[in-house]
Amino acid sequence: MKIAIVTGHPIPFALGGAENLWWGLQNHIEQETAHSCDIVSLVVPENTLDGLVVSYQAFSELDLSRYDCVISGKYPAWMVRHPNHVCYMLHRLRGLYDTYAGLHEIASPRAAGLATWMADMAGDHGAHDQVLPEFFARYKALRETDLADDVFAFPGPLARAIVHFLDGIALSQARIQRHAAISEMVANRRDYFPPGAKVGVLHPPPHRNDYRCGEGKYFFTSSRLDGPKRLDLIIEAMQFVQADIPLLIAGAGPDEARLKNLAKGDGRVRFLGFVADAEMPALYAGALAVPFTPQDEDYGLITVEAMRSGKPVVTVSDSGGPTEFVRHGETGLVAAPNAKALGDCLNELAQEPDRARQLGERARERVASVTWSAVFDGLMERPTKAARVDAEHKPKLTVATTFPIDPPMGGGQSRVFHLYRHMAHHYDIDIVSLDDTAAAPREIAPGLVEIRIAKSPRHLRYEQKIAEQVGRQPVGDVAAALAVEFTPEYGEALANACATSEAGIACHPYLLEPLRSALGAKPLWYEAQDVEIDVKSGVLAPYAGAGALLQAVEDVEKRAWQVASHVFACAQRDLDRLRSLYGPTLAVTHEVPNGVALEDIRYTAPGKRRQLQAASSLGQPIALFMGSWHQPNIEAVEEILGTAEQMQAVRFIVIGSVCGPFSGRALPPNVDLLGPVSSLVRDDLLAAAHVALNPMRSGSGTNLKMLDYFAAGIPVVSSLFGARGLLVQPDRHFLGFDGSLAEALRRFLSLSDGEVEALVLGARAVVEDRYSWETIAQNFLRAIARNDAPVHRSV
Repeated sequence: MKIAIVTGHPIPFALGGAENLWWGLQNHIEQETAHSCDIVSLVVPENTLDGLVVSYQAFSELDLSRYDCVISGKYPAWMVRHPNHVCYMLHRLRGLYDTYAGLHEIASPRAAGLATWMADMAGDHGAHDQVLPEFFARYKALRETDLADDVFAFPGPLARAIVHFLDGIALSQARIQRHAAISEMVANRRDYFPPGAKVGVLHPPPHRNDYRCGEGKYFFTSSRLDGPKRLDLIIEAMQFVQADIPLLIAGAGPDEARLKNLAKGDGRVRFLGFVADAEMPALYAGALAVPFTPQDEDYGLITVEAMRSGKPVVTVSDSGGPTEFVRHGETGLVAAPNAKALGDCLNELAQEPDRARQLGERARERVASVTWSAVFDGLMERPTKAARVDAEHKPKLTVATTFPIDPPMGGGQSRVFHLYRHMAHHYDIDIVSLDDTAAAPREIAPGLVEIRIAKSPRHLRYEQKIAEQVGRQPVGDVAAALAVEFTPEYGEALANACATSEAGIACHPYLLEPLRSALGAKPLWYEAQDVEIDVKSGVLAPYAGAGALLQAVEDVEKRAWQVASHVFACAQRDLDRLRSLYGPTLAVTHEVPNGVALEDIRYTAPGKRRQLQAASSLGQPIALFMGSWHQPNIEAVEEILGTAEQMQAVRFIVIGSVCGPFSGRALPPNVDLLGPVSSLVRDDLLAAAHVALNPMRSGSGTNLKMLDYFAAGIPVVSSLFGARGLLVQPDRHFLGFDGSLAEALRRFLSLSDGEVEALVLGARAVVEDRYSWETIAQNFLRAIARNDAPVHRSV
């Protein structure tokens, strides 16, 4: 699932609790779940009513259709529209809700007319999305009149009416699938959630996980030096603390001068100023206790940070969020909101440090359940493990691979991930993969689990030795065929997975023998992503030490072809080639083409692409190539570099690990090698570039990048060989060539907008009809079902 966290960046931009919260949640989703997550943000000038209205409108028009789920937590970002929208509320615009100071009427009749219209639209059940265009038009018309600026004051009565109206639409139960809040305080605030809405409370943890407990030598607190944080209450309380114990205050803010003046005469109070985030755990560790006394705080992450550090928090009864964790005499102390009562509590802990340690230990236990896993499960309302076990039983397959799958970066990884995640609708699937490092088994998609086993030191030494024989070319896959016995843990994991499987799949031939051993008499399928002997010969043949390796490749590929009950390849030409090399097979053969995850590729229509290009400051056509560190791709980049020297007016951009072999090499000035990039950067490049290149001259299977290009709506210049195995036609779906890339690119640049648009639309239609992974997986499953339920056939 692809998830978007949608947020706004206020002006002036500053990093704070909200940003840390979203980064923490994003990191958990990316690192600990099978899903991907982007943070989608817009700049929000929230200090004026005009800026807020413009921002609400911008978020209402934001297209997030390529995401499966959207999470928002603040105004105006929650105005986005999405069928699976989860609100995880940090807070509303408090200056226009619970802290709004004035109940004045709207002075201007025309402005009051807009307020009346909003009230009529809302009625008893709230306004509907359909009225938004009219509202924005009415506000614009009102703003263009000669009304005095104070009518549009912020905060002010008109501003309050407008924000309440827009939030009522944004947060309605018709728009939001699940409502949650960061604290009980937020969940219980008046007018924060629609009437009758079920609101879950999901306490977010700190974004760091290295808090620790040390010897308590001082009181410590951290906060923005601002009135609502009530640092003055803590400073005043120190006069009632008899012990000679320092109070350390970290932070900066507008109230700094007043607070320092208040602390004059008490040498125990020390202002640390701004403290870097990395230094905070040590400061918490050395504290005896942490006083934290904000007024009516929504949450107060400092409370959890202190308790994670094994420190009791001393707060006051009206501080809000902190009191959800601090229980007086159990996990900390809660005083009345005055300096004497707070000082007495601090003095008590200073006089009894053993009691402070006991409270701190219980405090740490209290927040142990505050985790990102709990937050994410609550937001998704994910079923429990027991619920999944009780679900209808599915047959199981085990897949053996020589490389890790998650995250899917290269073409081979993408094929494995997307093909099997869609097959996992019908089968439970375990992928047992080899890597340089181990990882705990993870469900990387519903029903799809990756079990990653680390190669042993002996295995890695053997792999390095044979790589040195062939010029340090990547040989991890061939080494696996020869050295997997040096990693017995892999065979054990494979055997455990196959014990409950009805068939096993060798993804590439190299792990054929351990898979056969693990399966026993159960069926074995062979996924021939390439004709391996052809691919490896093209890479290794020039090296004197390659003979034995190529013979090993040929032997294992031949056995896979001969013993499998099913063989499936990316293209019929590969099946024909295998047959010509190794003779007939008893296996049922299938063409299972490469595909594209349409939901993961942002499509840019031709007109929108021209607008992006017109707005670009580069002033020259951009040609884009993307690929992994694979010999045919390396050869393609070599051709691109030669073409760039001939075509200085074109800027060539290359992304992906294919850039690695060219590190440190002198490049033409119009070439940028960006290396691996994020999906957002990739999508931005695919949206703005003028043309995508695929000058492939060698290789097996099909080129996944062609389908990614087509899905993105970028016109393609490709060699005819680069389009092999795809049901596409040159000059109808792409501009094809057999000669030089430079000549083909010049021809492309001479095409009219209409001719380019015809190529783009034709190519997009092909991938939608034939090459979505969902369609490919369904077709393959139907073919399997037609052949006498082959998962029950013996090899």
